[in-house]
Amino acid sequence: MIASVRWLAGAIALCLAAPALAQAPAMGDDSFNIVDDPEVTQGDFYAEVRGWNVFSGSTDQGFAFCAAEMELPGLTWRFGYDASPQWQIAVKHRFSGETPYGTFDVDGHKSGISGWGSGEWVILWPHKGEYNAIASGNRMEIHLGEIWYEMQLKGTSAAPLKVQECVANRGNPERAMASAQPPAPVRSAGGAPRMPDPNRRGEEFVGNCQTDYASYRCMAATLTPTVGNAKAELIYDAFGSEPNYIIQTDKNDISEVWVSFGSDPYKYMGRWNTDGRCRGPLQNQDPQVVANLGHDSWKLCVE
Repeated sequence: MIASVRWLAGAIALCLAAPALAQAPAMGDDSFNIVDDPEVTQGDFYAEVRGWNVFSGSTDQGFAFCAAEMELPGLTWRFGYDASPQWQIAVKHRFSGETPYGTFDVDGHKSGISGWGSGEWVILWPHKGEYNAIASGNRMEIHLGEIWYEMQLKGTSAAPLKVQECVANRGNPERAMASAQPPAPVRSAGGAPRMPDPNRRGEEFVGNCQTDYASYRCMAATLTPTVGNAKAELIYDAFGSEPNYIIQTDKNDISEVWVSFGSDPYKYMGRWNTDGRCRGPLQNQDPQVVANLGHDSWKLCVE
């Protein structure tokens, strides 16, 4: 999510002086802007993940782009890929033409960058490494003259996966649903514990779930725990908008947790403890678990 927006003095005057529309420089035959592209005739909702809405765009000739968008009071921004594939960032800001040369900063690591204003959006074309930085970073700052935004990065490790899925399916969510297979028990290459089989379900219950991102009605189903564990359960959102959790707990009430976003394979999220209502990751985890957790805030409360 975006925690704060900073406007420098004079930004409002700049907005009022901007022309209504500008055309971005021409790129390749398969290159489209992820916002305000005159060739894109259609935009469709693809999926929601971790508070991000993923959209696709198309032309009369077919698929054009997929992008994830976050909208909060005062700021809307999105990032994604076009068909070429070119990675882009777009910030909703009234500016036309080429922006001043400025900086793109993630967690203090700066690089030079410039952008293009369509009149309603400012579009940037960063390098792939900067895309990876957003997926694993905590704070991003864009400073292009009087255009100055600062964002706290949350959910940006999950949203890129959904954008990549959208691109692979050419923006068609039905294609993703048709290709989805029920998740199977796996053992990770990093030596993760054996996961209970989510397809062998026992009793099911209805509950209320809360994370740092959402509160929702959820379902819980008992599973058969692996050897040495006291219990296991699958917790999921029947509407499919929130991730699935497999939680396997030992006699000391320490849990092994796996998480799946939509049709994605389950990832091992390490050992979690509980305060009686909410569970969250323990501090010391192996490097692969740390990578799987990313920078997102993890907590699951069930009642």
